[in-house]
Amino acid sequence: MRSLAVLPLLAAAAAGACGDRTAAVAPPAAAREFLILDEAAQRRAGITVAPVETAAVADTTQAPAVIALDERRTARIGSLVEGLLLDTTAEVGDRVGAGQVLATMHSVVVHDAWAGYRKAIAERRRLEKEVSYTVAAHERALRLYDDKAISLQEVQRAEADRVAAEQALDMGRTEIRRSEEELQHFGITNADDPTGESGEQIPVKTPTAGVVLERLVTPGTAVTPGTPLYVVSDLSSLWALVEIDESLLSHVRVGEPMEVRVAAYPEETFSGVVSLVGDTVNPKTRRVTVRCALANGDGRLKPQMYATAVIREREPRQAIAIPSDAVQSIDGRPAVFVVAADGAFRPRAVETGPALAGRVEVRSGLQAGERIAVSGGFVLKSELLKSAAPED
Repeated sequence: MRSLAVLPLLAAAAAGACGDRTAAVAPPAAAREFLILDEAAQRRAGITVAPVETAAVADTTQAPAVIALDERRTARIGSLVEGLLLDTTAEVGDRVGAGQVLATMHSVVVHDAWAGYRKAIAERRRLEKEVSYTVAAHERALRLYDDKAISLQEVQRAEADRVAAEQALDMGRTEIRRSEEELQHFGITNADDPTGESGEQIPVKTPTAGVVLERLVTPGTAVTPGTPLYVVSDLSSLWALVEIDESLLSHVRVGEPMEVRVAAYPEETFSGVVSLVGDTVNPKTRRVTVRCALANGDGRLKPQMYATAVIREREPRQAIAIPSDAVQSIDGRPAVFVVAADGAFRPRAVETGPALAGRVEVRSGLQAGERIAVSGGFVLKSELLKSAAPED
């Protein structure tokens, strides 16, 4: 004996029970029956009943978007000099830290830089000896002058020689600093290799931590200044580039929240913040590009994913909103199961609006305070269709 009783009900009676507002929406063709379940049967079927409530909602408009790299966290690494790539230590997909070596290059430019550095070091040593000699000569001249053995002119000449030697030493030290900065420009420091024995090799380093997205060269590749080598990006933050119609510009401002959806996760929304509203309108599409910053700590969003941005009006309005699970499709039309005063579940066609974070707006067919099945609607729909099927 089944615990679910099915009784026939005329379609006209179902429409009349909804009042004037509900009568504007025709009931589904299959909604000619109602279902009665006791509390135990409802619990077993997972059916939950709750009253219809209103909520503050804002009209929404969807706009196409694409997920893109956050250029503030992306490094497009190119060659600094002409040379030959010796080896690559980082591959696509590797996670690297800031300053990590990705590859090694060979270049005669570095050889010349090391030669200039060593020459500057040798010149400094010579100048230091020159300063020592002129200081001693000046001191000796002062003593001889005190003994009246030389003239004042000779003392002044010795002092001038000392000053000239000290100035030359300062220039020599400046040349060393220039040579060191030239090596640092290539990613080399004299602290790492004071003698320059590493010769003509240049480390290719990443300035930012992240994931290696592209490796554009292989060992043996000859490169020139500006040749692209690697692309590294921190994917914990991405951009959604949204194309919105110019008529919607008044609804979008920098700093305001924006929701983004992607096909990979149809039931989820990703929250972001508008970081830029474009300054020009595309003359062909009459759209403006809006940039939305998205947090992506779990890495589920991928660059180049197609997305949809939800743009909401600023002034919300009161509307009926019910859980999305409460809406079932009967004969190709949305319907909900309303609980009548006698406890029967009656299907009723409704007109729905946009989804609202797990809820859906109902524009007609329901009134606030009516009780509906907010879960287990699929079970009710199955039993309803089963009862409508012809018996053998």
